[in-house]
Amino acid sequence: MNDDRALSELQTWMAELFRRRRALPKEPELAELAGRHVTGNDRLLPIEQLEIYREQFWLRHTSSLLEDFPGLAGILGQQEWERLIEEYLLAFPPTSASLRDLGDRLALHIERSEWLPHRELCLDLARLEWAYIEAFDAADSAPLDATAIASIPEDAWENARIDLAASVRLLAVGYPVADLRRRIRTSDDSVPIPEPRAQKIVVHRLERELYDRVVSAGAFVLLSALRDGTPLVAACERAMADVPAEAAEIEASIGTWFQRWAELGWIERVRTE
Repeated sequence: MNDDRALSELQTWMAELFRRRRALPKEPELAELAGRHVTGNDRLLPIEQLEIYREQFWLRHTSSLLEDFPGLAGILGQQEWERLIEEYLLAFPPTSASLRDLGDRLALHIERSEWLPHRELCLDLARLEWAYIEAFDAADSAPLDATAIASIPEDAWENARIDLAASVRLLAVGYPVADLRRRIRTSDDSVPIPEPRAQKIVVHRLERELYDRVVSAGAFVLLSALRDGTPLVAACERAMADVPAEAAEIEASIGTWFQRWAELGWIERVRTE
């Protein structure tokens, strides 16, 4: 037990060193401590060996976040991006063995970063790009069984519950961030900050490809209600009540919407029990 405790304490100490932003050899008091636990060699002092791992921690984690959030990085200048990510990694040290999970709290950190320029836009971009990650890694959904749908009695539809595919993510944003992200990724020139424009976006995966689609406010409320387990008729009524300006369109478009959503793979199953 004592050996286990000592090892755990050593690992914790080293992990704290790797997260420091200041180069370890610049802190003389650490040299003696490093010599107690790290062997060194004929080329490197113990503290210099630790410094290699500290540098790799930051290089690997910052490059991973840059890969996952290219739109956010494209909006910010290099200095602001580096400050944001350094503060994020200090505030939310990695807790997963997988780099895939590294950005799971970046949107939360952006909400708290009052110094950040265009913070609302950055927040929308971070939420969108995290939705892409979640959608890509979501479990596969079985194709909707058209025969089973056709066999559902008409009087069973009122209380039917619609299960959305695992890859579907619903986002309400204040900026057209999906289009902005595409321009950032394909343009060699600086992309201007767009004017605010509220959108309802559905991110989804179809045949291993990621897509985003803008839907109406009424369709978004309906999809959100279905995702939360609200029965079909009650979900439609909620959409018409929450977006009264679209009530007539919602009532007229429900059949067309569901057909299209099924084609896009947004609907996994219909439950009538």
